[in-house]
Amino acid sequence: MLEWDVPWCETCERFLSPSTVRTDGSCPKCGRDVAPGGAHAREGTPEADEPLDALPWHFKLLLGAVTLYLGYRALQGIEWLVAHL
Repeated sequence: MLEWDVPWCETCERFLSPSTVRTDGSCPKCGRDVAPGGAHAREGTPEADEPLDALPWHFKLLLGAVTLYLGYRALQGIEWLVAHL
């Protein structure tokens, strides 16, 4: 399991981005000291060696439709250029 050093405020019970923590290491909301770290990766996070899921059919359909449309518009643009040169 991966572990990152993300500031955690016990009083506010929330994670803070490192840029929001004051220079003295305190919480910007309550002013108490912030615990450095304790954040863990969520369970079920895909690892680098796991295969990716296949693309959904509707995404492939959208990609094909966009390709056809842009191809058609490119042909119209070429025809327009030929006619006006």
